[in-house]
Amino acid sequence: MWPFVGRARELQDVMSALTEPNGRGAALVGPAGVGKTRLADEIVARLESAGVTVRRCYATVATSTIPFGALAAMLPADMRTANPLGRAVEHLLAEPQPLAIVVDDAHLLDDASIGMLHHLIRHGHARVLVTSRPGERAELWQEGLLQRYPIGDLSRAESDEVLERALEGPVETRSSALLWSGSTGNPLYLRELVAFGRAAGSLRATEGIWSWHGAIQLSGRLGELVRENLGRLEPSHRLALELLAYSEPVELDLLASLVQEEALDDLETRALIRVESSGRRSVVRLGHPLYGSLLRATCPPMRAQSHQRALAACLEATGARRREDLMRIATWRLDGGSPISLDLLAAAAEQAWAARDVALAERLCRAAVDAGGLSRVGHVFGQVLMHGRAPDQAEATLADVMAGPLSAADLSRLGATRSLNLYFALGDADAATAVLDRVDVPGLPDELRGLLKVSRTLQEAYRGNVAAVLQSTYEPLPPPMSVHMRLVRALCLVHSGRYREAGEEVDRYEAEIVALTGEPAPPDRGALQLRCFALAYGGHLAEAESLSLATLDLSFDELAFIGPTTLYSVLSFCARVRGHGAQALRMAREASAKTEKKPLTFDTVALASLASAAAISGDTELARRALARAENARRPVWRLTGLAVPLARPWVLAGAGDVRGAADAAMSAADECAELGVHGSEAVALHDAARFGVDTSLRLAALTSTMDGPLPLAYAAHATALAHAAPTVLEAVATDFLRVGATLYAAEALASAARLHRAQGNVRAASQASARQALLMRDFDGVRTPALRADGLTHLTRRQVEVARLATSGLTNQQIAEKLHTSKRTVDNHLHAIYSVLGVTGRDELRTVLGPG
Repeated sequence: MWPFVGRARELQDVMSALTEPNGRGAALVGPAGVGKTRLADEIVARLESAGVTVRRCYATVATSTIPFGALAAMLPADMRTANPLGRAVEHLLAEPQPLAIVVDDAHLLDDASIGMLHHLIRHGHARVLVTSRPGERAELWQEGLLQRYPIGDLSRAESDEVLERALEGPVETRSSALLWSGSTGNPLYLRELVAFGRAAGSLRATEGIWSWHGAIQLSGRLGELVRENLGRLEPSHRLALELLAYSEPVELDLLASLVQEEALDDLETRALIRVESSGRRSVVRLGHPLYGSLLRATCPPMRAQSHQRALAACLEATGARRREDLMRIATWRLDGGSPISLDLLAAAAEQAWAARDVALAERLCRAAVDAGGLSRVGHVFGQVLMHGRAPDQAEATLADVMAGPLSAADLSRLGATRSLNLYFALGDADAATAVLDRVDVPGLPDELRGLLKVSRTLQEAYRGNVAAVLQSTYEPLPPPMSVHMRLVRALCLVHSGRYREAGEEVDRYEAEIVALTGEPAPPDRGALQLRCFALAYGGHLAEAESLSLATLDLSFDELAFIGPTTLYSVLSFCARVRGHGAQALRMAREASAKTEKKPLTFDTVALASLASAAAISGDTELARRALARAENARRPVWRLTGLAVPLARPWVLAGAGDVRGAADAAMSAADECAELGVHGSEAVALHDAARFGVDTSLRLAALTSTMDGPLPLAYAAHATALAHAAPTVLEAVATDFLRVGATLYAAEALASAARLHRAQGNVRAASQASARQALLMRDFDGVRTPALRADGLTHLTRRQVEVARLATSGLTNQQIAEKLHTSKRTVDNHLHAIYSVLGVTGRDELRTVLGPG
């Protein structure tokens, strides 16, 4: 039995209808597979635990023509009397009271059984619970006998929860989205998808994270369920559904020109298709995504090609007026085996890339290359290969195209793309600059000269010259490149810690893009990513999480540079500061899942995020390995993203018990960030150093006076309160952290306040601060930081704290002495003093008080 998730309101209401004095019962009504029977199981269990006698029966097609057939199991054998209803009621009244009758699939009940339930309900002889499909045998609730409770599909959150509980582990976000889209929250479909995926090896766990590999395929029980729901199809119905399987969503007018209108009406009535309003037009979709999977899998190849040729011809006849029409025509022509011009392939590839449909863009580009059109699609193909983690192929392709006879304008466009690939994918800054110098020739149009300037400026920003680059972004440029320069400016503002201004630049960028095109632009992943960073590190955690998750749902999964890696890192950061170690580690694992031996620009960020999350979660070995991989992924030309490594190193050291080393590493990271003008990360590093015991209050206060956002300001207040040993101020700082959702920082501030109160003899205030801290930490899941692990170390010196932590980690006295560059005798003396202060007699008791090191 799968875990029971959601349905809390329905469960409460149905239990009331079955147990309250004036209740008669309830009907759970919904389509197949939504979990009516599973909810009924839960209700039955609760009724039985409350002492109610439950008699359960199951109606089937076979029993639907037999009088009392479904109820036979709870009726007496001698029903052949003049009054069978009376005999049945008499038998049931002899059952222990109170009595509840539960009937599954009541829409298949025979008339006699319906009549008996009517009688039992009207006379109050039993409470009745039925499950039924909508629109069938609805007498029981339409006549007011039973309260009707519609049961729908699970929400996305409920679907994710049931997945993780059923699999007993976290599920990769992309995979949970895939399973959600495949099942649309139908629990039965979801269960069968999981069963098939596990059996076929498509759904498997790697390093504790479940993920789906490949496309969803229909076979076995799942295929049978979908066939059953489709039912028997007339030829006209099948034609309409098959056309829709290859085209959805498609305009109603286009589909109606190929099939009979009556067939569409019938299919809509049977809920096999949905007609939706999309702006000024109506579009048609299949009633469930799995219908399309089955229809495509069972459609003969020649008929499938015929369908797609018909769709392409029909759309071309209408004029192909919409932006996406060329992509659809090209796809249908390719799949239908029709001739296709190089002009159409090139234009469709451009459209596919603009829509960030990477798989389709690559397919169209390859088709154009096969037709001898490399020069026509080279700039798109290069970007597709670059973002598809094939930078070497991208360089070879772009170099080949640029070697041919091209205009200066075409060369400049290709050169900009090639330069970005050389810099961001291959880490070759000199070659990237050389390409830009080669194509930046006199006489270029202003737009192309602006394109090359934006490329140079972006690369300069990632070299780490943030302050100088920020200033240069204000130099005048003609549109549309002046608009794109706004994103470079927003990038620099984010790293400068000017988060509000960064968000405002993204707002202006989006507004100006709409003004340039005259229509709503597709979501821009780069702009969304910058907004997520600005929100998270500025202290608007809930908004950052919501936007990051929404952005992950967009179909940009194949994009390596502006893909999900950095968004997962944002989500991991938010989870860390909330004290949710398991979630932070999960998001960091997803961020680093695609990092390979040949790293790309943002792989360093992903791996450093994994190192930090593993360290605070207590997995010191994973933290060490991830940091080593992050170091290996660093490139001298990627100084901006490379800063993630020194920012993570302090936490790896702290996780291993080296708090002094962590403090020194945090200060070193802060200095490196300051050198590059990356003040946002500098503030994070200085706050970390303060958490490790360094007085950074003056530097943080001066730095954050130039920044905005509630989180940087709280950093400075926290460091100042620690430096002044002010417990009351620390309690106020905890409140500031709580306002932004930074629960971990709030708990640390309260832990410090409690220790200081206790040291000052204010036992009552210390107890109150500790109680607040404990309340906050109820939702923590294994998060370990020095401030939280030092609760029992109030009266110890800093060196004694280090010795105590190393001792609880399992090191011998001699090993501790070597690590701290002191003598074994000194370590012996420190441990003796520690045991005396804490009232323990040895390492085992020390580990009990402090936890494992």
